[in-house]
Amino acid sequence: MNRKSESDKNKRGKLYYSFQAISMVPLLLYGIVVIIFSSTSFKHSMQDQVYTELKNVAFLVDTLLDTAYPGDYSLVGDTALSLYKGDINITSDYSLIDGIRQRTAMDVTLFYQDTRVLTTIKNWEGERIIGTQAPKQVLVDVLRDGESCFYDNVIIRETTYFAYYAPLRNGDGQIVGILFVGKPAAEVHSQVSRALSPIVIVGVVTLILACLFSISYAGTFLKALYGLRSFFSQVATGNLTEELDPAVLKRGDELTELGRSALSMQHSLRNLVERDTLTELYNRRSGGHHLACSVEKAKSKNTPFTLVIGDIDFFKRVNDTYGHLCGDEVLKTVAKLLRKHLKGKGYAIRWGGEEFLLVYENCRLETAYESLRALQKDISGACIQSGDNEIRVTMTFGMACDPAKDLKDLLREADDRLYYGKNNGRNQIVTCCGESQQTEKCT
Repeated sequence: MNRKSESDKNKRGKLYYSFQAISMVPLLLYGIVVIIFSSTSFKHSMQDQVYTELKNVAFLVDTLLDTAYPGDYSLVGDTALSLYKGDINITSDYSLIDGIRQRTAMDVTLFYQDTRVLTTIKNWEGERIIGTQAPKQVLVDVLRDGESCFYDNVIIRETTYFAYYAPLRNGDGQIVGILFVGKPAAEVHSQVSRALSPIVIVGVVTLILACLFSISYAGTFLKALYGLRSFFSQVATGNLTEELDPAVLKRGDELTELGRSALSMQHSLRNLVERDTLTELYNRRSGGHHLACSVEKAKSKNTPFTLVIGDIDFFKRVNDTYGHLCGDEVLKTVAKLLRKHLKGKGYAIRWGGEEFLLVYENCRLETAYESLRALQKDISGACIQSGDNEIRVTMTFGMACDPAKDLKDLLREADDRLYYGKNNGRNQIVTCCGESQQTEKCT
C-alpha cells in the first residue's frame, strides 16, 4: 500500500513537471521569438536612425560650409594643392568639421574629385589621412552617378564605418567632389548592444510576469523611438526650434540619453547657425528673422516698438592702432554691455562689422531713448583691457519707432539717422534728421 502511494506520488510529480514543461515550451518559444524579433527590429531601427543622423549631419555640414564660405569649390596649386571655396582656402581650416566631430561623434571628410583633402579621420600617429582616395564603388555611385548613398561596411584604415556619401556640387550643379559623414561601426554596435540589454531583461521578466506588460512596454518604446525620428527629421529640414516629445526624456533609459544628446546637438547647431561666434549675439541672418517676427507682433498687438542701429566710433582706428585682436575684445565688451542693457527689454543683433542693431520690444521711443542714454554712458565709461592696452570707445546710434511702417523703411530711417550722427560729431543718439533733429551727445 505504501509502495503504491509512493509510486502515485512519483507519477504525479512526473506529470506535473511534464505539464509544466509542455505549458512553458510554447511560452518560451513565443518569448524567444518576441525577443529575437524585438532585437532585430531594434537593430534595424537603430541602423535607420544612424542613417538618418548621418544624412542630417551631412546636410548640416553642407549648409554650414555654404554659409561660412560662400562660393564654388576649386583646387589651386601644382604640387601642394589647396581647396578653395569661393575666395577662401579651407584646406587647413578644420574648425568647422572638428566642431561637428566634437558635438556629434561623427567623422567628416571632403573629397575633391576622388581625393580626400579635408578630414577628421587620423591614422595611428595622429596625422590626418589627407591624399587618400574614396572607395571605387563610392566613385561610381556618388561621383559618377550623382547619388547620395549609405553604406554599412566602409573600411577606412582597418576601421569599419557606417557611412553616408553625398555629392559636392558647385553653384552650376556640377559635381566636383564628395562629402563623407561616418560613424565607426563598433560604436554603433556597442550602442545597439547597450540599448538591447534592458530590452532583453525586460523581455525575460515580461515573459515570466505577463505578455501584456511586454506589449505595453514595446508600445511606449516605439512611441519614443518615433518621437526621436520625428525630431531628427524636423531638425534635418532646418527646424532648429522643434521640441522633443517630453515622453522621451521621462523614460530614464538609453533613449533618454539619446534624446538629451539630440537636444544638446540641436542647441549647439542652433548656436552655430543663429549666433555670431565672436559676440554670441544673433547674427544678421537669424536676427533678421527675429526682427521681422517682432515687427509683425507689434503690428498685430498694436504695441510700441523701437529699432536702433548703433556703430562703434572710429573702430577702424582701433584695429589699425592696436590690432584686430584688440578690436575683437572691443566687440566682445560692447556686445556684453548690449546684452546686459537689453535684458528684459529686447535683444541685440550683430548687424555687420562694428555695427549693431538693437530691438526694444513693447517700448516707446522716449523710454528707449532714456535707456539708450544710460547704455551710451556705460560704453563710453568702459575701459577695455587687451594685453597692455587700455581702450575706450564711444558709439553713435540712430533710432526709428513706427510699427505701422514696413521693416525696410524702419531700417532705412534708423540707418539714415545713424549716418547723420556719424557725419555730425559721432558719440550721439539721433532720433530724427533735419531741422527738428534731436540728438544727445555723451560727455
